[in-house]
Amino acid sequence: MKNNSINYSYEELLERAFSKLAGRRGSEEVFEMPRASVLIIGGKTIIQNFKDIARVLGRDEELLKRYFMKEFNAPGSINEAGQLELKGKYGSSAVNQLLERFIQKYVKCPTCGSVHTKLYKKGKIFILKCEACGAETTFQAF
Repeated sequence: MKNNSINYSYEELLERAFSKLAGRRGSEEVFEMPRASVLIIGGKTIIQNFKDIARVLGRDEELLKRYFMKEFNAPGSINEAGQLELKGKYGSSAVNQLLERFIQKYVKCPTCGSVHTKLYKKGKIFILKCEACGAETTFQAF
């Protein structure tokens, strides 16, 4: 049997492995968490840039809306301008804190930290699939 193996250095093997991955942790790309623009009018809290936040995070507006409604225990709806209106008064720090928790649980990969993920619902569970490292994480749907 003929031996056709090539002796690669550690660095060459590492570079070959990284080139086969969709993304790398610690790459130059920096994720800037969107900040909610909050307006309180009467007894309503309006997240003015709600549609943009959902787009940047790559998540369905309906899912993000349900998350805020559940966490604030308040009814809400998306108006014709794409803004989320919640019944009750919630300051921008509270809204942004919830948004940060949403990103940590439903957007960022717990394995590599990438935000390049897809969220699927299968029955009563969510599956977070990372497009960078391929890891899949499951957790209870809300």
